[in-house]
Amino acid sequence: MIPSKASGSALSKNANKLHKSPPPGYVNIRDILEESIPPGRFVSVVGLVKDRRSPRETSGTDWKSTLTLFDKSIENEPERGLPLTIFRPQSEIPEPDAGDIVVIVSAKVQSYRGEVSLLTNRTTAIHIYSASKIPKPPASASKALQAPLRPYDKLPKNSEHEYVSWLYHTINKDAVPDAATFVMQVSQSRNYRNKFKTLAEVKEGQFCDIIVNVVKDPFDQMGKTTLWVSDYTENEAFYKFSWDPTETTGGHDFGDPFGYTTKSSAPSRWPGPYGRLSMQVTCFGNHAEFVNEEVKARKWIRLRNVQIKYGHSGSNLEGYLREDDSAYNPGVRVDILTIEDPEEIDPKLKEAIRRKRDYEQAKRSQRKNFTDNQNGNQAGGKRKAKGQEGRVSSKVRRAQERAQKLKDVELLEAMREAKLGLNESIRCENSDQPVSAVSSILEPIPWKTTVKGEEVTLTLPFTCAKYRANVRVVDFLPRKLEQFTTWRKGTEYDCLSDNEGASDSESDGDDGDNQTTLDRYTGEKIWEWRFALLLEEADPKNKGEDNRIWALVDTQAAQLLLSRDASDLRENPSDLDQLREQLFKLWGNLEECKQQELDREAANKQRLAANQPPPTSPLQTSTNPSHHQAQTTTSHNSKNTSLSNKPFACCIHQYGIRVREEDPAKADAGDGKRWERVFGLFGTKIGS
Repeated sequence: MIPSKASGSALSKNANKLHKSPPPGYVNIRDILEESIPPGRFVSVVGLVKDRRSPRETSGTDWKSTLTLFDKSIENEPERGLPLTIFRPQSEIPEPDAGDIVVIVSAKVQSYRGEVSLLTNRTTAIHIYSASKIPKPPASASKALQAPLRPYDKLPKNSEHEYVSWLYHTINKDAVPDAATFVMQVSQSRNYRNKFKTLAEVKEGQFCDIIVNVVKDPFDQMGKTTLWVSDYTENEAFYKFSWDPTETTGGHDFGDPFGYTTKSSAPSRWPGPYGRLSMQVTCFGNHAEFVNEEVKARKWIRLRNVQIKYGHSGSNLEGYLREDDSAYNPGVRVDILTIEDPEEIDPKLKEAIRRKRDYEQAKRSQRKNFTDNQNGNQAGGKRKAKGQEGRVSSKVRRAQERAQKLKDVELLEAMREAKLGLNESIRCENSDQPVSAVSSILEPIPWKTTVKGEEVTLTLPFTCAKYRANVRVVDFLPRKLEQFTTWRKGTEYDCLSDNEGASDSESDGDDGDNQTTLDRYTGEKIWEWRFALLLEEADPKNKGEDNRIWALVDTQAAQLLLSRDASDLRENPSDLDQLREQLFKLWGNLEECKQQELDREAANKQRLAANQPPPTSPLQTSTNPSHHQAQTTTSHNSKNTSLSNKPFACCIHQYGIRVREEDPAKADAGDGKRWERVFGLFGTKIGS
């Protein structure tokens, strides 16, 4: 039972004389609301509940609820409160009553639509103390603590229990509504209508919320501002933009959603996306002012309560964002969305970013096909070589022969691997696949075909293949472990969970003109693994002319191999030490041998710079015994350390990359490019 407001006020007046600070690690709500604590910081607070929004579903797996809290720092300002936005599964969302005390541990401060609030994450702990059970101080409030909804959350300490008792019985509770009012407010919050729609779903006469990407800079028209937006969904009622500016508008071709093959009168400077994927939005009043000042091309924004109707021409749907003249004016209904923290991104925004990525990939593919068609290459690409049916049957026959011999091969390989003494702490995928010798992996791949009725044999620049091999590491690049990671500029696609392995080459081409050199070196740094291992054949019986192969290790392969994410190894010595320990399991004393090599090179450079003879030269002999002793010690210390490590099984894949080529005769991968064969490590893990 909550004490009366009068008694609460009296208690507050008497207890203010003995003001108690929050427990160590906790902050006052006023400091958060007045932004003494900047957004992005994680904080812990203790406060009373004055409002609660009923949990409701989101587009993801979590539900959403909001609590509004206050504490001693704002007790005499009943209009103020700190919202706490909770995203969790429905079973883990707390539902406190009016006046209950909430202890929040490690919530993130955020500023959203000009309002400061707290936002939960996976590590945030929320503890509820029932108001009716909180005893008067100095008694502990531990008996009032409700059972945690997540059993792994750490329970509050005695200092928190004591503070809860003191806070509840000293704070002014004028801001806490009575039980009936509170229940009514919670019930009303359930009457929520989701107005969100994708652009594919908008229709004339609707008022809806949309999450969109700005495709062109806004255009100021004296009192109103227009901008083109897209969420990369298609709507038949939108204007159709085509890539070729000589095309004219016509019926929609469902097999060509990007408008490459149908004619349109699209503006020649249209940046995309092509097809019926974009809608014009006109903003008025304060919305127009905000858009002009804050919104730029490529930004992701949320527009709320956008009116959808046909434009002046009556041909295409457009959006209109007008000022609200009613008493309830929510202010500017344009929100700029950020993608810095993937865990806090709205799932609807993630889906839109994923659609944009898929569109960009399809666009590059269609442009390449269009270029090939223009150059007359498509016919040659579709020409089928004679005798193809024979090759297919030959492959089937070889597969059958391999299947028959598989048991014998597996037994033989098991015996060989036992003799090699492979490192059991290194595991690889596809252990049932036969082992390939390094020399056979490096052999060029011949391909027989028929050209003009004659059989010819071509040597392919590369082939896409995977192998299992028994090897040991004998060298690595770069020469220092600190250089095993590198950074690149973050992109909006990094928030997608399926964006692993995206290469820099994907950004080459169409969109390169939109970036300056400075753009590539500004923004968030994303650290990635990038190093190479020189692998040597471990089985003496498999050795041929070439027994060594360089294998690249990219981010995805390194994360599996090392069980750790990339970081700035120069700035994080502990990460570097852990990496060194992990790699010691892989390559033994290789780094020590490499360091000796570097030391010798440095010593030779110094000797040559000083114009001194080699250490073994007779000119270095001295009659001074101490000098002779020093030379002997130096010679002993500079003795080479032999490489000592164990072989291991690993997976290697072969692929091709395009590199620059000045000789047109060798440019077999397009204008100024040729194919180069590359090998990479994959599916291999260093155990604990």
